[in-house]
Amino acid sequence: MLSTTVPNNTTILIPAYKPDQRLAALVSDLRGRGLDVLVVDDGGGTAYADIFDQVKSFGATVLTHAVNLGKGHALKTGLNALLMRENPPAVVTADADGQHTTDDILKVADLLGKHPGALALGVRAFTGKVPLKSRAGNSITRFVYTWITGIRCRDTQTGLRGLPAASLPDMMRLPGERYEYEMNMLLRLKELKLELVEAPIETVYINDNKGSHFNPFKDALRIMAVLLRFGLSSVLSLAADWGMYAAFLNAGMGIGLAYSGARAISAALNFTLNRTIVFQKGGWQSALRYAALAAAQLAIGATLTHLLSSFSPGRSFWIKLPVDALLFIVNFYVQREWIFTS
Repeated sequence: MLSTTVPNNTTILIPAYKPDQRLAALVSDLRGRGLDVLVVDDGGGTAYADIFDQVKSFGATVLTHAVNLGKGHALKTGLNALLMRENPPAVVTADADGQHTTDDILKVADLLGKHPGALALGVRAFTGKVPLKSRAGNSITRFVYTWITGIRCRDTQTGLRGLPAASLPDMMRLPGERYEYEMNMLLRLKELKLELVEAPIETVYINDNKGSHFNPFKDALRIMAVLLRFGLSSVLSLAADWGMYAAFLNAGMGIGLAYSGARAISAALNFTLNRTIVFQKGGWQSALRYAALAAAQLAIGATLTHLLSSFSPGRSFWIKLPVDALLFIVNFYVQREWIFTS
């Protein structure tokens, strides 16, 4: 057993859908080490009642959904119950399928105690024999997550997480009812004003991970849908920008004026989309910052387009492409780090 110190007033929260004896064994071990355990039966039905009866007999609390509502909803059910306590605890979430050992749960609880202002993750190494759906899914989301947020995370899909007690009300308000809820948690770290700390854990896959209810297609699409909002705004704004640029050129405008008019229209659209569907935050301060960014990019873009077109007058339309590609990268990072921040 690892030498760890679990902080006082910490609860282990386990969402469970159609579990087997691995859940009972885990809860028995956790309770044997004196930990408070809350299990949410996510609508598995009467066929699994005996498992939850065993869990109760070990001294754990069990909350029950009449129907399956999804992992995110089950986590929120547990968090709500814990928030109703007179002194809400810090929470460590763990999976019910045997992938998280008791020692690793204790390790994350210990890490959370040392970093009470952080989201603590138990991260897998993904070495050795790892099921393809787990390796591929995590590699894709890890890359996209780091590119979008600027935060390095070695395991975006881990269910072993430590949540500070002070963060529980905000965690309850996060969108998502299924696996996308856990990705939303990571995407909102800056808004939640939480750091990210990680502890290496054992990589456990039982029977090639066939007991997992994570659907590698349907649920991965839900997660990617969260991430793709970031690209949707840029695509729509780019389409508006190019459409207006072509229209203005056809109307006989000069290159600089056509570029400026198209960029002003697309910038207004881009800010509106980013504020409402992408970053989902931003008031008048963000609007002023965005206006400054748009003005700077307009001046730089119009100047570069005009200069480049002077070397190739017959390609005024296509010269805008490399200019926009450069400005797109700069635009994204400035918006992420300066404009749409809490």
